[in-house]
Formats: sequence, structure tokens, C-alpha cells
Amino acid sequence: MDELPPLATVEQLGKLRIGYVPTDAEAERAAGLLTAASDLIRDTADVTWVDDAGQLVGVPRRVFNICLDVAYRAFDNPQALSQRQIGDSSKAYDRTGREGGEAVYLTKAEEKAVRRAAAGSGFVSVTMVSPWSTDRADEDLTGL
Repeated sequence: MDELPPLATVEQLGKLRIGYVPTDAEAERAAGLLTAASDLIRDTADVTWVDDAGQLVGVPRRVFNICLDVAYRAFDNPQALSQRQIGDSSKAYDRTGREGGEAVYLTKAEEKAVRRAAAGSGFVSVTMVSPWSTDRADEDLTGL
């Protein structure tokens, strides 16, 4: 399967979360984190938010913000530490039962919000035409 575009850009991550737009190696790292965050969100939502041409469409604002939050959390804390003590140097990686200290993750609240946003993404409007409507001028209704 072709690679899907991230749900947010490096520029958006920089301006809205980091405080500057990353360049060079930082930009590559940020792009990788946005891709990982987007993949995780899409897996959780079971929605791609991509049209047939491979362009982003209809990404809910909440999903966009969660993508930025997840990527920023990993960008700002690349070792995925949940705790750190400076005196006698102590580190902790386990995060609420998650093993391995993965840097890109969704909190339970984020998972719930993504699923809720995805459920609203599938809404489609349907226009019904009444047999008594004057919009059916192309048909002969005299025999009814």
C-alpha cells in the first residue's frame, strides 16, 4: 500500500507546538514522528481521511490536534521517559502499563476522542426526491 500523508505537517507542528519550524535533522525526525502518530491514529480510528488522489480530506480538528500532541510529546521527550531524577540519576520508562517506553502513543482519552471523531467522519447526506415533487418534470406522471 502507498504511504499515506501525515495528518499534520512539520511546519504546523513547529508553529503550533514546538515554537519554531525545525530544519535539517530535526525536520526529518519531526516528519517521522508525524507519520508514526498519523499511522497510530488511523489504526485506532480505522479511517484514513485521504481521497482517491491521496490528498487529505475531512480531518477533524480534534484528530489534527491529537496528531500534533502525540508527535510533539515524542519530539520533546525522545527517550519516552515518564519520570527522571537528577540526584543519583534515575530514569523510568514504563507508562501506565505500557512496556518498552514507546515515544509515540495515544493516551486512553486520546484513543476515545479519535474513535468518537472517526465515528462522525462517516456521515453522508442523502437527498430524497418525493414522487409528488415538482422536481420530477422529466417524467410523465399523468398516468398515476
